[in-house]
Amino acid sequence: MKMTGKILFFNANDGVGIIIVSTKKKLSFHVKEWNDFDIMPSLGLDVTFIYKNESVTAIYIINETSATSREEAPNKTQNREEPTQKSIPQEDVYQDNFEEEEEEEFQQKVTQDQNDNFNIIDDIEDDIGPREESVTLTLNLSMAVENYFETIEKSINTRIKHLSSQNNLDYLKMKRFLWTTFNNLNEIDLHIITPKIKSISDDLRQMATIFNDFTRKTKYPPLAYEEVFLSCQAEYMKIKIGTEKTIERLNSLRGNEAKIGSALKVKKSDLQKNIHTEEFAILNTELKSLNGTYVDIVHMMAELDERYKNDKALLVEFEKEYRDDFYSIFNKSAVKYKVDLVKILNSLAYILDSYLWRKAKTSKSVKVHFHKAGIHGEFNTKTYLKYFLDTQDSERASKETKLLFELYEYLSALEKDCIMVLTDSVEDAMEFEGSISMVDKKYMVKAFIDEKSALKWGIQNTVKVLVLNDTLSKIRVSTFLSYYKTYILAIPKIIILGNNQKNHSYSISKLLSKNISPRVLAQHVKELLTTKK
Repeated sequence: MKMTGKILFFNANDGVGIIIVSTKKKLSFHVKEWNDFDIMPSLGLDVTFIYKNESVTAIYIINETSATSREEAPNKTQNREEPTQKSIPQEDVYQDNFEEEEEEEFQQKVTQDQNDNFNIIDDIEDDIGPREESVTLTLNLSMAVENYFETIEKSINTRIKHLSSQNNLDYLKMKRFLWTTFNNLNEIDLHIITPKIKSISDDLRQMATIFNDFTRKTKYPPLAYEEVFLSCQAEYMKIKIGTEKTIERLNSLRGNEAKIGSALKVKKSDLQKNIHTEEFAILNTELKSLNGTYVDIVHMMAELDERYKNDKALLVEFEKEYRDDFYSIFNKSAVKYKVDLVKILNSLAYILDSYLWRKAKTSKSVKVHFHKAGIHGEFNTKTYLKYFLDTQDSERASKETKLLFELYEYLSALEKDCIMVLTDSVEDAMEFEGSISMVDKKYMVKAFIDEKSALKWGIQNTVKVLVLNDTLSKIRVSTFLSYYKTYILAIPKIIILGNNQKNHSYSISKLLSKNISPRVLAQHVKELLTTKK
């Protein structure tokens, strides 16, 4: 049976396509059945074909057939007074003998296409929803802002201990080089990232993500307004999504309008050229159908454009109504949270940095790597950063490298050199601290009689000279130095007052009398400070 349809899909790679007929049935075909060799199959072409035993054969383009007939007809009738059946190309035989059933199918297809076009507005109403005259508030301003900051407050409360920490590193200055150090040390020795360090780094990343989102919203208030308040308004969002769908439909219709407009010009030209030919009636029917479709599209575009303008006006009015009040409430809430977020980040940055280098100090792989690279000094971020900056020209450095030079200055300012005294006598501790403090005001001097307190202070500060009595309150000197080497990165010069003890974890710089005067001890400390290690 001969049928007509439209190409719905065609894959040029495998030659397989689909034709849809007026009954909406979809039929598969292969390019080998294509009989119009001047034009390849493409989406939207109207075709006629033979459908038998569920197979599509003998496919022709309806319009192209007409064009071929117009080109060949004058040549074939040129030497004849009257055209005969033989003067009509074989492709046009079907047009002259258009069966009643097929003509009915053709008309049904045209009618169905028009009905489909008319139904687009109804489809949009179902998809987008009925037109609204106003936008109802779903969640008030205070509640929307409170919901956003509730998550931040929970994150702060679970890390409340960091707010009172005295040990901090400026995370915003440190973050780039801190994560670079983290990754580099992990590459040198996979065992450096212990479960403890992994947990600290994950916690820091999580807080950094919260802070980055917070900063983004406080820096760009319109963004905060959209994400914190407008996104919570159900009716507003429904209309907004509807306007986006309307724009998509409009763009699609504009494309169809342009294509059909061009096709109409061609059809009108064809109709004028074929007024006295057998295919005039078919061309005229096609033109009327195409013109009707064009008019429908123009009408639908006008309807959609009017709907879009109405909905857009509602959105703009709603946004304007609450914007200023939102900015005021949001900014007031943001101020009190920013300080706490920064404190937590700085505390976690210090902890991660400390744990990283404490572990790196015990790694043979890191020691070998630093030795081969010529990295000398204490195992810390400042030393590692200095190694990189020594290869850079500060005057010609890039913007990012200049920030690293600023970071080095920041770390240098934090690292105040210290002198620590540990003895078993409160009187000696006070006298030694007072005398040594007079040596150089740029050094911080701290005396202890409790070994545990001394270790905690040493972890937090860079001790250049360590003065130890040969007898301590609770443990032996060798044991204390073993702990010191394990937990403290800085390597000090050591003065022991009394007898030299074996099996020290460090070499002893000076061995002095236990009864030495505070003034003389201060002179020996000064000598060590002015002598290069």
